[in-house]
Amino acid sequence: MGIGAALIARPAGRPDGEGRRVPPLDSVLGQLRGVCATAVGDAALLGFGEAAEFAGRVEEISRAAEYLQLVAAGAVQRTRFEAANDGAPALDDGYRKTSEFLRDQLQISAVEAHRRLTLACELLPRTGMTGQPLPPLREELAAAVAAGAVPSRSATIITHALGRVRPVCDPETSARMEHALTRTAAEHDPDFLTRIARRWVDAIDQDGAEPSEEVLRQLQGAFIRKPRHGLQHLEIFATTEQFEHLLTVMNTATNPRTGSGADGSDAAANGTDVETGADGFVPNVLDRRSRPQKHLDGLVGGCKIAMASGGLPAAGGLRPQVMVTIDYRDLLDRLTRAAEASGGQAPGADSAVGSPAPPAAGRFTGNATLGFTGTGTMAFTGPVTAATIRKIACDADIIPVLLGSEGRVLDVGRTTRVFPPHIRKAITARDQGCTFPGCTIPAPWCEAHHITYWSRAGTTSTDNGTLLCSHHHHLIHKEQWTIQPRSGIPWFIPPPHLDPHQTPRRNHYFRC
Repeated sequence: MGIGAALIARPAGRPDGEGRRVPPLDSVLGQLRGVCATAVGDAALLGFGEAAEFAGRVEEISRAAEYLQLVAAGAVQRTRFEAANDGAPALDDGYRKTSEFLRDQLQISAVEAHRRLTLACELLPRTGMTGQPLPPLREELAAAVAAGAVPSRSATIITHALGRVRPVCDPETSARMEHALTRTAAEHDPDFLTRIARRWVDAIDQDGAEPSEEVLRQLQGAFIRKPRHGLQHLEIFATTEQFEHLLTVMNTATNPRTGSGADGSDAAANGTDVETGADGFVPNVLDRRSRPQKHLDGLVGGCKIAMASGGLPAAGGLRPQVMVTIDYRDLLDRLTRAAEASGGQAPGADSAVGSPAPPAAGRFTGNATLGFTGTGTMAFTGPVTAATIRKIACDADIIPVLLGSEGRVLDVGRTTRVFPPHIRKAITARDQGCTFPGCTIPAPWCEAHHITYWSRAGTTSTDNGTLLCSHHHHLIHKEQWTIQPRSGIPWFIPPPHLDPHQTPRRNHYFRC
């Protein structure tokens, strides 16, 4: 017996004991199960456009089902209440409240059961004290959810935000907030909606609820605990502001630049300039890290960024910099093979970020057994691969020191192609994050990109620079998308196979 049969042991569409009719869902459910039986095989034959359309239709069905979940939860809540008032034995089922009933009968979590009941109270029509019908508390949002324009998860975000400001908000402001958030939910994903909802809450309730000084004194802090299983243990109790800073850094797990390293050091798939993305390296797409591991990687990576970008006190009057030594033949071999793989020419003066023109080949003589087996050396880390050096050289302001066959210094690279701090700051203030349409990666985790490539006489300037995350930096390297600045804002032109009209697009996330 299925879930529905266990809850309502009568044929769908027939009257129940009180003469009312159960919604006829059996035929719909049967059709869906028939689709599910062949869905995997059918989906394997779809092209990209068809698959995208299929995903959209499935989402429409899901939203309709979500609304029915709210209606069903509200019906169970109402009928249990009515049964209790009538003195009927319906409540002799062992459940203290409706959420427990739904959790056990539907095999859903207590949190989900509570969410559905709470949303049903906000979005379903009500009955007044005298029995007269009343509209939903959130009438506009209710209509959008019923029509499938807004998913129930987004509706929960909206009702939660409205509930937070209810004590300090007048009805007119609440209605405006509901209208604005409903429109946002219909056009954007829940993550973006959460961001906008928080702005509304902060603007309306600027004081908020703060912990007392006594609570802060007792609980707040970073506590170093005893190691467990060979791992160090750190426990943190933070205020909302502190926690937001930590989460902002930790939630860089979606940024491919964090890579698989424990400190984000191997994160950059390839550097800051467009040439560094065309060197044949491909970021690791198989990521087996758990979410907590990614959070730790983001936090440690943020510490690394702070060390490299002047966020920490200077050492000896200079910002800390990483100096890497590498055998020139290893680097040259890597560059040559990369150029051949990409169909370009062997690297010249503009090949490696911050590196000088390669010396004449005749300067490299002597034996080749100096211990350089395709690796370089960092001051504290020790040996690192040439590929790692290439990956981190672009945006980390690394000074490459090239060594000849006898280990002597041939030249020390200059960072002339890297965007200097004052230009990077200006671009960051303007873009605030990755400028590719729909991307949400913040500025600290992006790379400064030359819109007109450096190798094609592009300048290192704010007009010719924009921020891109590593993933979209690589996408631009493929030269299918193009960038056209308009009034200082980068607009992206998609390739014809994605948009035959090639309609320009821009990122609205950081300019909402």
